[in-house]
Amino acid sequence: MLNQVLIKNERGGVKIPSLCFGTGIVHSYHNENSDFFHTIKYWGRNILKNHRQLKADLSICNIIDAAMKAGNVCFDTSRAYGGAEFILGKQLKKYNRDNYFVITKLCNQDQYKGNIKEAFEKSLYELSMDYIDLYLMHWPVRGCYIDSWLQMEELYKKGMCRAIGVCNCNIHHLEEILRVCNIKPMVNQFECHPLFTQTKLREYCRKNEIQVMAYTSTGRMDERLWKTALLPIAKKYNKTLPQVILRWHQQIGNIPIVNSTNMIHFMENMDIYDFNLTEEEINMIFFININSRLRYDPDNCDFSQL
Repeated sequence: MLNQVLIKNERGGVKIPSLCFGTGIVHSYHNENSDFFHTIKYWGRNILKNHRQLKADLSICNIIDAAMKAGNVCFDTSRAYGGAEFILGKQLKKYNRDNYFVITKLCNQDQYKGNIKEAFEKSLYELSMDYIDLYLMHWPVRGCYIDSWLQMEELYKKGMCRAIGVCNCNIHHLEEILRVCNIKPMVNQFECHPLFTQTKLREYCRKNEIQVMAYTSTGRMDERLWKTALLPIAKKYNKTLPQVILRWHQQIGNIPIVNSTNMIHFMENMDIYDFNLTEEEINMIFFININSRLRYDPDNCDFSQL
């Protein structure tokens, strides 16, 4: 198993691997009734529209197995990711439940419905699991997220999940939650990468003992990253740019989430524990920041479409 980070809570904490594989959206598998013919029918309609998604669907099972063999036993998914919960649970059945860490999320549509326990139980069913290690609120849906959080607290109190947290919460969202909560968020998962370092938000989370998880962690390898200090740093350590970025995340206290449909790239992402960036190099990467958000802005988006 990879290095672990302690998520702090009133029970003493929960250990989570320091690197996490994100399933992303999976379309080919939706439930136990999905089969080969379902997959062929689906992609017969959609292959021309989304070749990238087809690659993701075809690779997901092999990547999950490779992750387990490589010791990267933390998996991040969501109710909003099509059939991702189902195929993740199906693939992990062959492994001992104590040997992997699963994160899933309360989706926005379920927040609108208001029955968080029912949504949680649907995730348990899809995953074929008795408990979830870390349950996150996917977005701070206006008019819903405070009540959603209070209901999530009840799931945690009943031992249905080992830890609870949020995603995409800015400081003002966290302040609202902390004002009324009985149990504070243990994790905040949000977009963070060298082009968008989120220094103020990360510092706020650190002061409040909220663990940061970073999605879009390598900035989708935006072409602008290739014109920065990352390139000479990568050459110095004989590493790829993604490897340097992932190590940077870990050394500043983030848990990065990685996703790949390419087995070679996936294994490269695992190989980041044999070097350490200097303090100067870490600061050089911070200086790359241009506050360039690549994903949705939680303060300016249509939650009904996410």
